[in-house]
Amino acid sequence: MMKMTWKISAFIILAPLIVISCSGDKPKSADQATREAPGTEQVLVDSRITLLEDGLTTAVIDAKYIERHFGEKNTMAREITAYFYDSTGAMTSWLTADSGFVNENQNVLNVFGDVEVTSKDSVKLYTQTLSWNQSMNSVVTDDYVEIHRGEDIIRGYGLVTDRNLKEYTIKRQVTGRIKNLPGNEEEE
Repeated sequence: MMKMTWKISAFIILAPLIVISCSGDKPKSADQATREAPGTEQVLVDSRITLLEDGLTTAVIDAKYIERHFGEKNTMAREITAYFYDSTGAMTSWLTADSGFVNENQNVLNVFGDVEVTSKDSVKLYTQTLSWNQSMNSVVTDDYVEIHRGEDIIRGYGLVTDRNLKEYTIKRQVTGRIKNLPGNEEEE
């Protein structure tokens, strides 16, 4: 009788566990389960992120290391080189930076550490932080900046410019050396 009681007790305890583990929805794919798990990350090496607007490429961001945390809006990247394009598909400028964050939903790139931007006209911008917002076509920073155009150098703090580095405003403590004022170039 003792053996029978033990078997009935074991059945009563194990039966609900078996039913619970066998019931439920269809099994999820590995990709679906990974996407739904908060904090799960995806690590990519030597990868590329392409930002689009109305089907046109506006920026291509290459990075040595990309880390995505599912459920978060930003993608972290290291050793970044980004290329910016105009509405005709022509490259207008490129940048390099130590690291940054890409918000692919809003098409915003924030970069940090030894940031250098070069326009197709060879204008160079140097700073430590920079934010590019595609929808506003603006590049901004509150940090110290240097802009080099040929022999001209302008320095200051805070910057608002377009991705072509054609028109820019330095917000405060502006200094520099300008040898060639726009419109006063010598004709050959």
